[in-house]
Amino acid sequence: MRDQDGRHRLALGQAAGVAAAADGSQGLEACRTNSGKVLYDCVANVLDKMSGGMARGADPAARGALQTAAAQLRAASNKAQALSAIAQCRSVFSGAIQHMRSIGGDASGLSAIAGVLSKAAALIQSKG
Repeated sequence: MRDQDGRHRLALGQAAGVAAAADGSQGLEACRTNSGKVLYDCVANVLDKMSGGMARGADPAARGALQTAAAQLRAASNKAQALSAIAQCRSVFSGAIQHMRSIGGDASGLSAIAGVLSKAAALIQSKG
């Protein structure tokens, strides 16, 4: 029974991650009209919202990485700093995805959020 409860929580967590990523993708679309510091702040708001949308039982390192990246984006004064913030966050998510897969878990929510981070990096690269 305990194992089934754990799987159920993981499934709910992944579903919440997918939903948070969908919200994040929509948020990034709204950021497309911005550039520079205004863009970094907009993307930071998206990351904060995704962090809040993750399930309570989600990997604390992943949630913390989103919050840290958001803070770093708000402090960024140039494209290189903004891209560095996203890259560091993506690295944490990459590790979490690898860990989930290594234990046979579903990493769909983490992967979806990592996809949003890739879109954020591309947006900053093109408009930052």
